[in-house]
Amino acid sequence: MEETEKNNLKKLFTIQEISNLAGISEQEIIRLVMLKELKAIKIGRSIRISEKEFEIFLKKLCGTVKSDNIPAAAKGQLKERILYTAEQVAKILQLSIDNVWLLLQKGRLKGFKIREGRSSWRIPAESLEEFIESRSGSNAVY
Repeated sequence: MEETEKNNLKKLFTIQEISNLAGISEQEIIRLVMLKELKAIKIGRSIRISEKEFEIFLKKLCGTVKSDNIPAAAKGQLKERILYTAEQVAKILQLSIDNVWLLLQKGRLKGFKIREGRSSWRIPAESLEEFIESRSGSNAVY
């Protein structure tokens, strides 16, 4: 197989891989597949999610796309996208989880909910970086 053909092959993710990449439980991923909010294909008894469908799903979660059509310029932007849970952000910022939830609810830290409940927040790495920069700009200690 030629190198260009190998590059054109699309990556298929398992439920566990999607769970790890998105920071969402495997049960929630399965629920989203069953509700057809995350398109998947069945290979024998296994469920696989294509890289393209995963990117579309992440864009929908972030609210940056309303339909299944992703512009060509946007493809590949989410390949290494990092999403943190509120608990992970609390550890990074050395804050209590309640303070992180308060920041999210007031919009001072940008994130999105994947379902109802306090532990359902996801914070893109870019939002966390922006928050840190905004807080350390005038208060920086050298």
